[in-house]
Amino acid sequence: MAEPCALIAAQGPLLVPKRAFARCTVAVALRDAPSAPLTDTPSRGHLTLVSIGPGDLTHLTEAARQALTNADVVTGYGRYIDLIRPLLRANQEVIATPAMGDEMGRARVAIELAQAGKRVALISSGDIGIYAMAAPVFETLQLLGWDGQNPTVAVLPGVSAFQALAARLGAPVNHDLCLISLSDLLTPWSVIERRLRAAAQADFVIALYNPRSHGRNWQLAAALAIVREHRPPTTPVAFGRQVTRADEQIMLTTLAEVDPEQADMLTVVLIGNSQSFELAGHVVTPRGYTNRTTAPTPTTAASPVPDYPIVLTKPSHMPAVVIGGGAVGERKVRGLLAAGFPVRLISPVATAQLAEWAATGRIVWERRTYQSGDLAGARLVFAATNDRAVNARIAAAAIAAGVLCNVADAPDEGDFHMPAIHRRGGLTIAVSSHGIAPARAIAIRDSIAAWLGDSGEYSSSPATQQGQAL
Repeated sequence: MAEPCALIAAQGPLLVPKRAFARCTVAVALRDAPSAPLTDTPSRGHLTLVSIGPGDLTHLTEAARQALTNADVVTGYGRYIDLIRPLLRANQEVIATPAMGDEMGRARVAIELAQAGKRVALISSGDIGIYAMAAPVFETLQLLGWDGQNPTVAVLPGVSAFQALAARLGAPVNHDLCLISLSDLLTPWSVIERRLRAAAQADFVIALYNPRSHGRNWQLAAALAIVREHRPPTTPVAFGRQVTRADEQIMLTTLAEVDPEQADMLTVVLIGNSQSFELAGHVVTPRGYTNRTTAPTPTTAASPVPDYPIVLTKPSHMPAVVIGGGAVGERKVRGLLAAGFPVRLISPVATAQLAEWAATGRIVWERRTYQSGDLAGARLVFAATNDRAVNARIAAAAIAAGVLCNVADAPDEGDFHMPAIHRRGGLTIAVSSHGIAPARAIAIRDSIAAWLGDSGEYSSSPATQQGQAL
């Protein structure tokens, strides 16, 4: 029995062939050195928070394997225990919880076992620090007045579900990324919604966890509706269910065609940013915004458009950034809101009207000065500050990003000009001076509107009935 006992105890190869003596048999096997906390403090318990990855044991790190081998007790959700059971020894104590709930109770049990002097491995799928057991453990330790020593604790990282899905897809998370859980069991939906809007408007690639369950079946649809306000309809969307496991399912679609009912609690949803594109069944998100040749977006004109008409369809999919909170900025925002564009205002100060629109949620107001990178995700940019140098920087950044830009104090620097608009009774009056003389355009617009009003054109003309624009 010496040879099998040595192999089991060491989990390593025999150093020399076993030797039989008159009164005993000796076998010597090589044991991988345990982590420093275990050897330095053999009498003290140790708790290791082990990330087991998305499911396939080939994605388990070597550090995680060693922690499972060295543990006296392995504990965790029963489904996760089943995934790593082939790695466990027969003499290890295994505590499997049958349900996903009571994370704080599960953490407390693991801590108590470690405080009793045992080496405990608490497992969780994916990365244990992402929507998993790491936080409940440290929250419980805080309540217990933990001194950092009893027990000692180590956290081992792992491959998260969004990373496994991203690898299957190619390169969808190659730029800035935001992870959001749609579960409102612990986080109010108002907070989740605010985060979704911020992430969508900032043009993050978005990974959604806990997207849909039987009891929570509307949150994913609501989240997708928010993202649609800020992304082109062609934006790639991927559903990954049980990625790397035997029943893996991956579905690639677009923001316009996605069906929320295809997701459940075992699904991770990946939504590309405004630059992401599909390539032969894969998804690619470029590393930057300067090179747009590989990811054309049909709702944006990437080259200057010197003359009218400029036709912009589906304005709700075309985020606009207005930089400058004075009277000019207010005029730009007013026109954008009337046309249905989502607006983000960047300015340390704002007029009373702009502040009111921000307070009522009609616009998003970032109370600060312009910074490099503020144009990310925008389709229209309006430079309306009272600083010529800042407006010039904004125009240059817009040109580099291929974004339509309106420059209030230097129309020739931009490639987009807001006409003076008047809407009433089905008529739309638009007068443009190509940005050279906006006050004159406004005066002409008002004169036409007054003339039509005096002549009764608003109510009786065929043009009114057909909704034609002048």
